[in-house]
Amino acid sequence: MRMETGLMTASREEVVRRPELVRFAARQARPLFTKHCAECHGEDLKGRQGSGTPNLTDKVWLYGDGVFRLERDILYGVRSGHQKSMDLAEMRAYGLRGQLSQTEIRNLVQYIIRLSGRPADPEAASLGRELYFRALCDDCHSGDGRGNIDYGATDFTANTWDYGGDPESLYESIYYGRHGIMPAFIGKLSLTQIRALAVYVQTASER
Repeated sequence: MRMETGLMTASREEVVRRPELVRFAARQARPLFTKHCAECHGEDLKGRQGSGTPNLTDKVWLYGDGVFRLERDILYGVRSGHQKSMDLAEMRAYGLRGQLSQTEIRNLVQYIIRLSGRPADPEAASLGRELYFRALCDDCHSGDGRGNIDYGATDFTANTWDYGGDPESLYESIYYGRHGIMPAFIGKLSLTQIRALAVYVQTASER
C-alpha cells in the first residue's frame, strides 16, 4: 500500500526519477501489458509494423512522451470513439480519393525518403517536394518534415516508421491512407494500473 500511494502521489516528473517506484510500477505493469497491450505492441514493446503499432522502446513519439501524455493516451486512446481521444487528424487516402496519381505518389515517396536522410532519386524527389506543399502535407507534417505531436503526424526526419519506411510501404500509406486506432482503457483499468503502465512504458524508452 505504501508503494502504491507513492506511485500515485509523486509528481509525474518525480516518479520516473525514483528507482523504487519505477521497479514497483514495472512489477504491476508487466502482466497488464501482456494482457492488454502485447498483442499489438509485442511482448518486447517494439511494436508491429504490419498493424502500425509504435515501437515503445525508442525515443520517437507521435503524440509526445512523458508520464502525463502516456496516461492520457492509455485512458482515452487514439481514434477510439471516446470524446477525449486524440482524433484531430488522420492520414488521408490521396490515391483512393484521386487527389494524386500513382506517379505523383511515387515522386512524393522519393521526397520523403530524402527527408529521412536516405538516398533518393534526385529528379523524383524534387518533383515530390513540390507535391508535398501542393497537397498540403506540410499542414500536419510541417514544412521541414519533422511532424507535429498535436496531430500525431510522423516526423519523417527521424527515419522511424510505424507502417514501414520502404518505398512500397510509404506508397501504400499515401495511396490508401492510415487510420490507426488505440482503444481507451478508462473504466477497464484503475488509475493506479494506468499510472503503472505509463511509468513502465516511459522508462522503457529511456533505457
